[in-house]
Amino acid sequence: MSSLNSAVLNSLIKPAKGWRFLLIPLAVLGLSGCSVLGLQAPWAKTERPDYTLISDNLVNTAAQIPHLNPLLATVQVSKPKTTFDKHVQRELAARGYKLEEVGAGDGVNVVKSQVRRVPGENGAMQSLYVLAIGQVSVERAYDTLADKTVPVSEQVVRGSDQRSLALNDDIFEVPNSPYSNVAFGDYDGPQIKDVLEPDPSAKGTGLWRSPRQNAVKRNIYETMASNYQDVFTDYENVEQSILVFPNDSLRMGDTNKEIIERYVEQMDPETDILSVIGCSHGQTNINNGNSLLALGRANRVKEALMFSGIEHDQVLEEGCWAPQTFDDVMPNRGVVLTLKRRSDS
Repeated sequence: MSSLNSAVLNSLIKPAKGWRFLLIPLAVLGLSGCSVLGLQAPWAKTERPDYTLISDNLVNTAAQIPHLNPLLATVQVSKPKTTFDKHVQRELAARGYKLEEVGAGDGVNVVKSQVRRVPGENGAMQSLYVLAIGQVSVERAYDTLADKTVPVSEQVVRGSDQRSLALNDDIFEVPNSPYSNVAFGDYDGPQIKDVLEPDPSAKGTGLWRSPRQNAVKRNIYETMASNYQDVFTDYENVEQSILVFPNDSLRMGDTNKEIIERYVEQMDPETDILSVIGCSHGQTNINNGNSLLALGRANRVKEALMFSGIEHDQVLEEGCWAPQTFDDVMPNRGVVLTLKRRSDS
C-alpha cells in the first residue's frame, strides 16, 4: 500500500462519534487504492495452469489414434498466436510429428488449439483446453489447485472410432483422480477441408469420370490388379519411378520431392494422369502398419502433387500391402509413381 493511501487513512481514523460507520468506506478505499495507483494486490493474483503438462496430456491421447500416429502423420500448423499454441506445437514436434507450416485451414491434419470458458459441473466457469488435428479433437478442463495443475473434467475425444486410449494422468500430482477417464463424442469443431477430396463444385479436367473414383479401393496384393485398370486401358506409360520411404515412416525426403517436381513439370493436364501406388510389405512395428503405411504413403504423395497444382482427379492413388515381402512385383516400402498419357493424344 502506498504512503499516499496511508496518509489518507491516518487522517480519517480519529476518535469520533459514529466512527464504526467509517469502517466500510475505509475498507473500500483501502482495497481500491492499490488499483487506482496501478498496483495489483497479491491476493488478486491467479496462477495460470502449466501449458506444458496440458499439451503433453492432450497430445499423448491424439498420438494413440492410428491415423495420427507420429510415425505416420504429417500435421499442418500455422504461426502460433497464443502461448498455448506454442506449447502444443512444441509437444507435437517432441512426439516425432513432422510439422508443415501452411496457411490457415490448408491440409488434411490441420492443428487447431484453443482455450474456451465453459460452465463446469457446479455451474462455475472453467477453462476448457481443446486440441484438434484434422477432424479429431481432444478436450479437457484444467485448473490450478495449491499451485498444481490438475484436470477437473474427464477427457473427451471427438471424431474417432478408436476406443482403447490410455491417459498419462500420472504426470499430474493427483492420485486416484475421479476424472481419469475418457469419453467419446461426435466431432463438433471447425470443418477442415480435406485437400485429398475433390471439390464437388469444381469442373473436371474432362479426362475421365468414373464411379470407381469414390468406390472402396481393394488391396492390390489381394486382387493382383489395379483398382483403375478400366481407366488405364486408354493410357500408356510415359515414365515410372519408385519413391523409397524410410522404414515405418511417411516422411518424403528431399529426393522424393525432387522426383515429384520433375513429374509435375512433365505433366500435361490435357492428356496425362498419374498412377500412385503406396506399398508396404514385410514386418512392421506398428499395429496394422502395412495398410496404414501403404495408404498413408500414397496419400502423402498425392497431397504433394496437389499442393504443386495437380488436380485431384488427375492423381489415381491406391495401395498394396502384406505382412510378407513382395519385392519381385512391388517395392517393400515406397510408392510407385507412373506418368500415363492418353493413347489417342
